[in-house]
Amino acid sequence: MFSALRGRSYGDNKKSDLPMTVDFKPRRAPSSKRVQYMRWAAYAAGSMFAIWLLSRLNAVNVQSPSYTEEEYNHYTNTKSIDYEKLKKFDEGVEKYLIDHQGIVRESPEFKELQQDIDNLYHSTVDYYDLNDYQGSADGATDGDHMLLCVPLRNAEPVLPLMFKHMMNLTYPHELIDIAFLVSDCSEDDRTLEAVFDYSRALQNGNLSKLLEEQESYKKDVSGTSELHLNYMDPDYIERRNNAFSPPFHKDYDKPFRSVQIFRKDFGQVIGQGFSDRHDVKVQGIRRKLMGRARNWLTANALKPYHSWVYWRDVDIELMPGDIVQFMMKFDYDVMVPNVWRPLPEFLGNEQAYDLNSWIESEAGLDLAKKLAEDDVIVEGYQEYPTWRPHLGYIRNPNGDPKEVVDLDGVGGVSILAKAKIFRQGVHFPAFTFLNHAETEAFGKLAKKMGFRVGGLPHYTIWHIYEPSEDDLKEISRKERKKRRQKNAAAKMKKKAGRD
Repeated sequence: MFSALRGRSYGDNKKSDLPMTVDFKPRRAPSSKRVQYMRWAAYAAGSMFAIWLLSRLNAVNVQSPSYTEEEYNHYTNTKSIDYEKLKKFDEGVEKYLIDHQGIVRESPEFKELQQDIDNLYHSTVDYYDLNDYQGSADGATDGDHMLLCVPLRNAEPVLPLMFKHMMNLTYPHELIDIAFLVSDCSEDDRTLEAVFDYSRALQNGNLSKLLEEQESYKKDVSGTSELHLNYMDPDYIERRNNAFSPPFHKDYDKPFRSVQIFRKDFGQVIGQGFSDRHDVKVQGIRRKLMGRARNWLTANALKPYHSWVYWRDVDIELMPGDIVQFMMKFDYDVMVPNVWRPLPEFLGNEQAYDLNSWIESEAGLDLAKKLAEDDVIVEGYQEYPTWRPHLGYIRNPNGDPKEVVDLDGVGGVSILAKAKIFRQGVHFPAFTFLNHAETEAFGKLAKKMGFRVGGLPHYTIWHIYEPSEDDLKEISRKERKKRRQKNAAAKMKKKAGRD
């Protein structure tokens, strides 16, 4: 596990009714010279007591000498008394000093000792009233801390995009703790090293400069990995190119409250290609393993002072910088946006991506009754005809982005949830729950426990386009056709020049 630098200027900023201090200094044990002084003081005190007793018996007539404060402390050496040692044997006893003039006063040394003990106590004991961390609809103003959770697997190529989106968040960076979970990567993958390097640059405030240098280098290197962009809607390409153009918001380069990087495998062996991940045959086991990973990260990263948890997939291409505040203001316990993806023009330009956000249907409930207890319904596949209304398909590009619908299942691309629901037992089932698993079961479980689960049908974020094998074959065919047409045009032009 790696942990990036935490900005000292932000501090823990926890809510507590216990005073904090960082000035604790242990008292020194008395020196041998001081011990000798204490012995002399004891002899002197014993002698004076004996003389006083005799004078009371009229055996001796004496008069108490008059000492200055300095002389009294010199002879009695009261400042050398180690009250810390004495306190171990006197718990609950009030201690006072009777000076040479007969005035009773509390020892300054004891006051200092008591303060030292209090300081030590408060440096090792934290107090949280969880009623203060319920999640406010205006968390940015009310100072709500948020945990941003990002699961990663073979994600190195899209990390620059993810970090740009994080910097672009307008929710106060000093209120955000980031937790990455790197798991089940290929042997030659560098996701862990890359996320560590990017996180250090992020917290040092120079990540944007680093990413600019990388972009400049990338433009100088020719390749064919983005041939699909030649077939995308030009309007979308323009929005994509302008997504991270200046001017940025004033805190774009501001470090976050903290960054944690966890490394743990869960046995996920299913490939990361589009066709591999979305094959219906592997969905049940894949989602249960993802549920385990999400629960592990929640258990290890969630702190008592967090009021919100934001789960974000790494491969979002377009997303507003104020998405957190926008989803937060509806005061739902769980909220998700609509998630679509762009497509090449020969496939229709765009498509609903996340079909795991839906409203339950009678057909879905009837299907569940016919399945075995451990079977997982995989939404959006013809093998499971639930006929549920999907958040993606009730979208209207011109609809009101503030419209909310209640949901039963939710997708995991972008989930904002109040931290209190995790503390009360809501999680991402890594087993079959009501014939669902992971995020869809998370939505069902939250609703079963009485929490509000909602979605924004007309508020859309865009997932990156990942060409399937069939898409790549079609793009290759079109590229070959373009080359043939270009060569044919060049030959005709050359022939026309000879004529």
